[in-house]
Amino acid sequence: MTVSPQDPALEPFDFGRELYELVRDTAPRLFAVVIEYCVGTDDADAMVVAWGLAYEDGKAEVTQIESGRRWQLTAPDHAVRYFPRSKECSPRLVWLAPPGVDVHDQAQAA
Repeated sequence: MTVSPQDPALEPFDFGRELYELVRDTAPRLFAVVIEYCVGTDDADAMVVAWGLAYEDGKAEVTQIESGRRWQLTAPDHAVRYFPRSKECSPRLVWLAPPGVDVHDQAQAA
């Protein structure tokens, strides 16, 4: 099916919108490395210890907050290897949702 360029149903090309969508669709995903303490107890607590970017190809870059130390990793999940784990504390990744997405709504829908 062909569409005539004079078809009033077609919207004019919006380069700004196309550019925004390109950036949005190719942007790395942001995550935090969080250390959780005493999970499942009244003393439960957590602390963000690093921030990371996950890229489309699966690789990630992570920066530790206090020291500024940086890692280039083959996968975001590998970031937890650089932080302590014991029976009282454990590291985990927490992903930031894309803009406009409520993570609480996602969890309830799952």
